[in-house]
Amino acid sequence: MERSIRSCDVPEATIQRLPLYLEKLKLLQAIGVEDVSSRQLAESLDIKASQLRHDFHYFGGFSRPGRPYRVAVLVTALEQIIGVDHPVPTAIVGAGHLGQALANYAGLELQGFPLRGIFDANPKLQGLEIRGQAIRDLDELEPVCRREGIKIGVITVPASSAQDVATRLVSAGVTGLMNFAPTELKVPDHVSVRHERLTVGFMALSFKVKCGEARLAGEEPDAAV
Repeated sequence: MERSIRSCDVPEATIQRLPLYLEKLKLLQAIGVEDVSSRQLAESLDIKASQLRHDFHYFGGFSRPGRPYRVAVLVTALEQIIGVDHPVPTAIVGAGHLGQALANYAGLELQGFPLRGIFDANPKLQGLEIRGQAIRDLDELEPVCRREGIKIGVITVPASSAQDVATRLVSAGVTGLMNFAPTELKVPDHVSVRHERLTVGFMALSFKVKCGEARLAGEEPDAAV
């Protein structure tokens, strides 16, 4: 089912939920579920059915009012919308502990993001193979990205090197960056960047843990000063 989107002016919150919808639908598909209502799908993700329908409205709705969604049809449509109906070649720059852990994650390829290059400046790491991919010298970054048609670059280098790596990836045709370095990146308007801050996530979780413990103890969480 081909579905064209006239505009990419979709709220960020909706974009963040699309992969969750697709993941849940694939699980339903795997156990043989053929139809699902908006209420059932929304409740399984702990959101309101009206929110789910509103999200889907940006892309045409997918079903007539009062009718359930066909799971297989919706999976195909969401894959096309998200852009994973075809493989999205991906490269990792920075083969330290985090880079190697990401490279070892087979789920990336299963979800449509085949790893086509791993790069690092450390000669001691170059040549080491991770799931069939040899870690390459940074000197090979641009030619490999161009040859393999890399679309997404994952940056796991120190903050001091991140901007240079981002600039080189963009010059090689990469238009999506997943940045794990604790620094902001300057890129052209046509390039999308997602900043992943692991420590920020841990701190946000710590806040929720603190609040949960306070509620269990019958106390009020600390108020802001």
